Amino acid sequence: MASLVFAATAASAQRVRLDDSLSLVDSHPVELGWSQGQIDAALQALVVGADDALPPMSGRIPGVQVRLDTRAFVGRTARIYLSLPVSMSGVENPADLELRWEAGGVFLPGSVRPGQATLVFEGVVEQDVTSVVFDFLLLLDNAGIGHSFTVEPFYEIEVLP
Repeated sequence: MASLVFAATAASAQRVRLDDSLSLVDSHPVELGWSQGQIDAALQALVVGADDALPPMSGRIPGVQVRLDTRAFVGRTARIYLSLPVSMSGVENPADLELRWEAGGVFLPGSVRPGQATLVFEGVVEQDVTSVVFDFLLLLDNAGIGHSFTVEPFYEIEVLP
């Protein structure tokens, strides 16, 4: 029985939120639209009044530099996750939003929805400040999104044994 308790404890490593206040604080306005291949489908849905059949809109947010304070974890093997809060200003239904990205260096590409976390790094933390540049793609279903909304990802670290 003791080995089961130990195994359960080891499998549930805790994540700690990372300080990203060293990142440049910029507002990144996003111009949302449909891709060239989706315009016909969108026009057809609009003509027949089928808003629920509209394809998701998307907008690129390139070159977002993130600087994470990782000094407490230097030399340790860890996983870093990118997360989105469950609720966001201007978004009625969080399921309507998805954030995708490409990243440079040892950071992984991926995607996340509100209330989820996605692995972006796994390895040894080598620097006091871990920097990465993300190229984000924001995807939005058209229902439940206001004209103005805020998406603020945050980062968590999980130290591995």
